[in-house]
Amino acid sequence: MATTLVTPDRPSLSVDWHVASQRWRLAVLAALITLVSVFYTWFVLLYPVLSPVTMLVWVLCAAIVWRPIVGLCFAFGFVHLFEPGGADQMMLPGLFMYSSLQSTLGTRGIIITPLEVLLLLTFGVWLAQGIARRRIDFRPGHLYWPVVLFLLSMIFGLIRGRLAGGNLNVAFWESRALFYTIICYFVAANTVRTRGQVKLLTAITLVTTGLFALEGVYRRLALINTGALGVIPEFAWAHDTVIFLATVLLLIVLQQVFGAPLWQRIFGLALFPVAGFTLLAMERRAGSVAFMAAFLALSLVFLIAHRKAFFFLAIPVLVAGSVYLPLFWNNTGMLGQPARAIRSLSEPDARDHASNLTRELEKINVRATIHAHPVLGVGFGKEYYFVVPLPDMSWWPFFHYEPHHNIMWVWLKTGALGFIFFWTVVGTALARAAHFAKTLRAAELRVFALLSLVGIICVLVFSYVDLGLVSPRVTVFLGIALGTLAVLDRIEGTD
Repeated sequence: MATTLVTPDRPSLSVDWHVASQRWRLAVLAALITLVSVFYTWFVLLYPVLSPVTMLVWVLCAAIVWRPIVGLCFAFGFVHLFEPGGADQMMLPGLFMYSSLQSTLGTRGIIITPLEVLLLLTFGVWLAQGIARRRIDFRPGHLYWPVVLFLLSMIFGLIRGRLAGGNLNVAFWESRALFYTIICYFVAANTVRTRGQVKLLTAITLVTTGLFALEGVYRRLALINTGALGVIPEFAWAHDTVIFLATVLLLIVLQQVFGAPLWQRIFGLALFPVAGFTLLAMERRAGSVAFMAAFLALSLVFLIAHRKAFFFLAIPVLVAGSVYLPLFWNNTGMLGQPARAIRSLSEPDARDHASNLTRELEKINVRATIHAHPVLGVGFGKEYYFVVPLPDMSWWPFFHYEPHHNIMWVWLKTGALGFIFFWTVVGTALARAAHFAKTLRAAELRVFALLSLVGIICVLVFSYVDLGLVSPRVTVFLGIALGTLAVLDRIEGTD
């Protein structure tokens, strides 16, 4: 006869239930470990030279089984630290992480990427642990319905593209990064539970981007300036890196204003000129504009939530900016890059004029396609119209599928409703982050809320003129920020 701890109407507290629950948990975890073991045994036998890497993967998998948030933190740090390959050999781990095993190792029929394995494993372990406990403590988060509706619109985009005769393989590669946002949202919302874990995500942002910034200084001085890298400056960096550098610069400001552990504040002050140098060294106009737009938004938040920071930080910086612009208006060096970004809107040089012209021609094609399919879009895997010719970029396989106007690409592929749901997600997140800056008491939570705010703004500004939302790095960062932000008020008061 079962011994119950309370009344029979509370069977979840019976000894038998707990014993059965433990058996379920062990059985599910054993099955999961067995599957992972079989996969990696096959992998080591097939590629013995990768055994050291495999051992590290084993350790990571064991840690994820122990705590699924380990997988989330690893993904968060990795996207900050590594670009997707390139001429710089230090970025080689990124090439393997973001590319399919078929393209990097020649494994036939395996088009999944290690990043996708990591995200699916993390989500699967969290789900398996809930099933084993017979209690899935699912937290939808305050952005649940906008996120779900956006997910449905993306699925519709896949169906729409296929029915319209689109290329299924292209559709898969074109949309996959956007789906990372969804899975990262749900993993973050359900694994980030304490203030300590939020502090860990902030520390990961600071440290990993700091390490990249240091490598960026080396790359510029030792590889690019000397010609050792062997590529033109346009291909010396991953363009989306400016998002992370701009965000970490503003994170350093936030930690000085709202407070942070002493080591982070000291490290941040030392990192600021390094990250600033690397951002300027990249000479990407989108990075400078994203940083300025995010700082302006942050200044408005300071005006409401922290008047002292507004008057003693935001106002002096804005005054200094008004002096800087006329002084560096025609400067073409590193220090003149922010001024160049503003000047290029009305007085572009030859290089910027060519880039602006390409974007304008591309915008004509995107608008023509949306005008022809305003409600349903064309769907993933379907080319958009080329009513005016563009400079030849046929070396790029998605030349006819992914315009640099990546915000409009969402409308192009998911239709008007998908576009509305996308802006509902990010708009609600921005409003929520600004609200938390005033209402939350814990400094680390306020810092993360505003880190999410400036990060989302940087993503939006960059994606307006470049390929942000098709980048795995950007969408993983965006999904984790959204998921944590969606439950941040529930973390208040927990350790």
